[in-house]
Amino acid sequence: MTLEASDAQPRYTYTPFPQPTTVHPLRPYYVPQNADHYYTPLGNVTSNQEDRSNKLLNEESQGLIKEVFSLGLLKYISTAISNPFEVSKTLLQVQYLPNEDVVPVTVESDNAALDSDEEASDDDGIYSSSRRTLDSNSPGFRQSKNADIHGYIDTNIYDESTRPAYMVPPLEHGVWETVKTLKGHQTEGLRSLWKGQFTNWLYEMGHVFLQPTFEGALNDAFDLYDDTIPLIYLDRVGPNIATLIVSHVVAGVILSPLEVVRTRLVVQTASSLHKKYTGTFDCLRQMIKEEGFTSLYWSHNLIPSIVFHTVCPLLECTVPLIIDRVFHINPADSPILYGLAQLGLNTLQLLITLPIETIRKRLHCQIASRTPGKSFETVVQTRKAPYVSMVDATYRIIIEEGISQTFIPRHENHRRRSVRRQRSWLDNYGVRRLYHGFYLHFTNNVIQFFFQIMNGVEDDFKDF
Repeated sequence: MTLEASDAQPRYTYTPFPQPTTVHPLRPYYVPQNADHYYTPLGNVTSNQEDRSNKLLNEESQGLIKEVFSLGLLKYISTAISNPFEVSKTLLQVQYLPNEDVVPVTVESDNAALDSDEEASDDDGIYSSSRRTLDSNSPGFRQSKNADIHGYIDTNIYDESTRPAYMVPPLEHGVWETVKTLKGHQTEGLRSLWKGQFTNWLYEMGHVFLQPTFEGALNDAFDLYDDTIPLIYLDRVGPNIATLIVSHVVAGVILSPLEVVRTRLVVQTASSLHKKYTGTFDCLRQMIKEEGFTSLYWSHNLIPSIVFHTVCPLLECTVPLIIDRVFHINPADSPILYGLAQLGLNTLQLLITLPIETIRKRLHCQIASRTPGKSFETVVQTRKAPYVSMVDATYRIIIEEGISQTFIPRHENHRRRSVRRQRSWLDNYGVRRLYHGFYLHFTNNVIQFFFQIMNGVEDDFKDF
């Protein structure tokens, strides 16, 4: 190295606090840190650490808020999509259509002799062709009306002249037909398909936050495995299943008033002159005012809520365990067989849970008012006499809503006619009333089954 080279001025100057605009020639892409981090006293270091921690907390809180907002928006959209079908299913479940053996049907009679002959034939159990059927829209039917002891005409759900204008005709078909009926009704319309959506969204959001919180707290209290680990990978699944069910029951009981509100908002008429509740919070307020604050939890809806929120998670969490440990089917090895087993067990789950859901919703519509208020007018006919319990409701549905021995309804040209034929022993009972919405859920399970098969086939092609 020569003297001239040593005396030459350096091409850059060194500063102890690198500035953001300084670019080192040997490290052109180096981004210097904040100058406050160099040669600062102890007090500044502490304040900088607090600033960094506060910044991290702000970032975490902002990320949490974004996640909650995204989850809430997703839940709101999903409830908006499924709400028309839930409304239709709820109306079918709570609708009370007793057979003619419970509520007699008005028949046309020309003279007393004909009536006496028919009564005699009924007593003997022989139904001859002498009894004539009557169209509910015919003038003869309109001339003879049933009346109570006070002289007021009884409302007949099958007779348009006595049926209230805010009440829809009898819903004797599936969910899709119910959607069409509600859409075309004069007081219901398209907006009625989204009744109770906000309440349903509140319930779903509350359940998303409460149930995992309770389950995690119980798992920590009993020193169990993390609830994020699937049950099929645990050696002892009993304690985890117990904490899962308890968390569902606690969350379900806490949120059970929202379930009652949701059912009542769906079932009540949309007519502004006759509807009782204007919204979710108004329904809660009137429940407390008329039925007492204890009615929110300590009422005839408590035991059905406990039963429903116990049976549903128990069946749902045991499905993969039965497939894995009883059937010994691996989804990776046999995706089609695994899907069939899952479809069969999910169908069995529907057969068990749908009657419980139907009974719960019928009990939701019973108002034990201490201070009478505005009457609860429903869009479909409901049972006026209250059910005593879940067992009583099951018995009444089966006995009272089976097909009549005398008449079997049939629709032709949008008119209800009665046609006599020999019935089977199964027609005596209203078992099918307990399974409204079965085909809707079964179709959803079948669609999921085909999606699982397609995913398994795609994975096989990728492996090949």
